[in-house]
Amino acid sequence: MTSAIFLFIAGLNSFKNSFKFSQTNNSSRKTFFKGIIISIFPITLAMSIIDVIINRVYNLFVLSPMNYDMIYSSFRDTGMWNTNNTGFVWTQANNVSSLLGTIIWLFAVYSVFFLIGIFISLIYYRSNKLLKVIISVILIMLLMLSYNIYRLLPVSFWIAMGKWISFAFGWQSRNPYMAVASFTVIGIICAGFIYLLIRKAVAKE
Repeated sequence: MTSAIFLFIAGLNSFKNSFKFSQTNNSSRKTFFKGIIISIFPITLAMSIIDVIINRVYNLFVLSPMNYDMIYSSFRDTGMWNTNNTGFVWTQANNVSSLLGTIIWLFAVYSVFFLIGIFISLIYYRSNKLLKVIISVILIMLLMLSYNIYRLLPVSFWIAMGKWISFAFGWQSRNPYMAVASFTVIGIICAGFIYLLIRKAVAKE
């Protein structure tokens, strides 16, 4: 999660200066869009591989499941300890399938977090001061009212929503590639909005 938050913040800070630099060098907005999107993937792939390597080294000393393990592995059934808390009952898989699945899943998650960061940065960049205040106030109000919103909607709605999310992200079937497909769709949607916002963006002082 630390890596995901870091990449989200990196996304928030990766547009403004790069866009001004591209406009100074007379690069088209289409070229800039392609460049900024393509530049995400080497970073997120490298972070995914590095995180898996660090985790495996760390596990030589202390058993430490990743989010991938806790969602898609047998960890969900057994936990880390036996019922008497006298020993480990879960072992982290290190086969090619598990390692590759972890890297691909992390790559999808990290890429989406990076794209969302760029998208939010662009929304604020394209907004005037009043609109920025309005957006910030609405977000804060939604967070404050989230519990009441939960109570206003029927329980059946939240049950159906939970089942749909569980299916879309492969939680129930324990299929990480369902999540990868869902994150890919989210990433494409974010990239589409980013393109629409970049298309008529102007370099501001």
